[in-house]
Amino acid sequence: MRYLIPLFIYFFMGYSYGQIKDTTQILGIKKIMGSTPTEDIYKYVNKVLPKFILSDLEGNMISSESLKGKPTVINLWFTTCAPCIEEMPLLNEIESNYEQKVNFVAVTFQDISTIKSFLRKKPFNFFHLVDSEEYLKTFGLFGYPKTLILDKNLKILQIEKMLRKTQDTSVDTGIEFKESINTLLDTLL
Repeated sequence: MRYLIPLFIYFFMGYSYGQIKDTTQILGIKKIMGSTPTEDIYKYVNKVLPKFILSDLEGNMISSESLKGKPTVINLWFTTCAPCIEEMPLLNEIESNYEQKVNFVAVTFQDISTIKSFLRKKPFNFFHLVDSEEYLKTFGLFGYPKTLILDKNLKILQIEKMLRKTQDTSVDTGIEFKESINTLLDTLL
């Protein structure tokens, strides 16, 4: 009985915030049940990005192979993910610093119309790939957002999770987030 109420609350929150397709629920259930959840996505560090052919916002099919030749930043996100939205201004800043020298790609399980509607209200200056639910399952269990930094051969060098939360208001975790990504990108150029 002691597990029923937290499980109910967790599932209700997942449905109400649109995280149904997010594996965060499974991670949360493991945590409630007392086991230590692990995010499978981290096993891809130092491995080549799994290949994909995904749809962009215009319905064109884009291959992961087209990203080769430049360092690449891939952000995994969705429109009702508060931490995803919180880091967008920082990701936009990073993108503006590197523009044509680095590929900036956002991948989501959501459909074209949902993403286009969202982007009319909130700028996210990455190249968007949508309807990617099956591809995202390749990475197993993980919570959103995740930012993958790849070399020019699509080897995943680093995975950043959401902005770190702190009670200390003098600590700007956005600076740490940007510096971590910028430092790695600078070494790749």
